[in-house]
Amino acid sequence: MSKNVMDYKLLLDMAVFAGDILMQNGAETYRVEDTVYRILQKSNLKTVQVLVMMTGFVATLDDPTMDSLTVVRRIQSHGTNLEKIDQVNQISREFCNDELTLEQAFKQMKALWKEKEPPKIRLLAFALLTGGFAVMFGSNWAEAIVAAVVGLVGAAVQFSCKKGHMHMFVENIVCSLSVAVAIGFLTAALPGTYDTDLLIISCIMPFVPGAAITNAVFDTLHGDYLSGLARAAEAFVIALAVAIGIGMGLFVMAAVLGR
Repeated sequence: MSKNVMDYKLLLDMAVFAGDILMQNGAETYRVEDTVYRILQKSNLKTVQVLVMMTGFVATLDDPTMDSLTVVRRIQSHGTNLEKIDQVNQISREFCNDELTLEQAFKQMKALWKEKEPPKIRLLAFALLTGGFAVMFGSNWAEAIVAAVVGLVGAAVQFSCKKGHMHMFVENIVCSLSVAVAIGFLTAALPGTYDTDLLIISCIMPFVPGAAITNAVFDTLHGDYLSGLARAAEAFVIALAVAIGIGMGLFVMAAVLGR
């Protein structure tokens, strides 16, 4: 595309949507910066700059023939959705290879940015994840079923917390607390003997900040020390919140159930 026919504002908006989606769904700082930069390079302008940090990013287009365009985007929430990261990569690659026009790429990126994850999918994923981890850790089928049911409880509580815009630290405490309490009441109400430790370990796995720890190491090794430290701090805060929530849940179990 030539400088004369490209809509630079539309290009910048599309790049910002891409960066926003990537950062909200757990992409590494390097990936976000590289993707936004490659998209903006299609402008063929003299100056293309992208600065990505843990809490947001800045993108600039400038050329002697025009006024500069700069966008600052603050990222409020972080999660993990590798499918969305892959979809952004696919759209950006097709656009950079001229397989999509700017208008087509913008529409697809905006639709992906607006797309919300169906609650039923998250509920099913949590149940399969917690039940699967229980089996992997050596549980019997009864314990795996209990873990799957508790996974449903954890997913429902997390969905309610996110809908109420609860702070990340409090959200993880509440989710872990609900998981511990649900395990206590289910194992007390159902016949048979259950390994409570195994169930707790299995059911908190969806809340363990594995992606944050991995990205912290990756960013640090790539020289993004600020983002690396920020991600490491985020992982520590999440792990601390989960530990506090489980501790509170075990206290409730001991006080109410005497176990």
